Amino acid sequence: MGDISVGAVGAAAIAGFASLLGLIIAKEQKVSEFRQAWIDALRKCFVDYLVNINAVSDNIRLRSAGVHDDKDGLLEGYRALNEASNGIKLRINNKEKTASKLLKTMGDFEGLASDNKKMTPENIKLIEDRFLDESQELLKFEWKRVKRGEHIFVLMKYIAILIIFLSVPATIYLIKFQDREMEMQSISHSNMIRVEGFSPRY
Repeated sequence: MGDISVGAVGAAAIAGFASLLGLIIAKEQKVSEFRQAWIDALRKCFVDYLVNINAVSDNIRLRSAGVHDDKDGLLEGYRALNEASNGIKLRINNKEKTASKLLKTMGDFEGLASDNKKMTPENIKLIEDRFLDESQELLKFEWKRVKRGEHIFVLMKYIAILIIFLSVPATIYLIKFQDREMEMQSISHSNMIRVEGFSPRY
């Protein structure tokens, strides 16, 4: 009876914990999927940012050479550049080291864009190389975070391992404790029977 009760309680506890762990894993898996989609959107913003920086530079250079005067194209280039820039800024945490480095480089780009004369391929190339390195570093950092899992998932994983590690000796101890208790009760019951068997009869 003791073995059954301990086993039932242990099985119920393990089943409850497994259900909780399953819910947490499902939730964190969904969070990781959202984070992956966020990374893909951020990567697209990086590409759009560089494409439009160079498009604006080409437009300015052609206007300066008198080849054509496409004001609408230049304005559209700046609009798309601002859209990509804001898309990046809204998706990253400026308090993280990798993000703050990238934002500083984007500030250098914006310094060039404020003066058409500075928007030359040579000036852009210098900053573009830094931007590529820092954007790749940021994407790598975020990808590692996705692979590692969210903080609560990592915590629950270690808690699960700890509970499994402790549950085996705890269950063995409880079973032995109840067996000993039952044995003591059995001995006590036997002694009571002997005492009653030798009691004087009147």
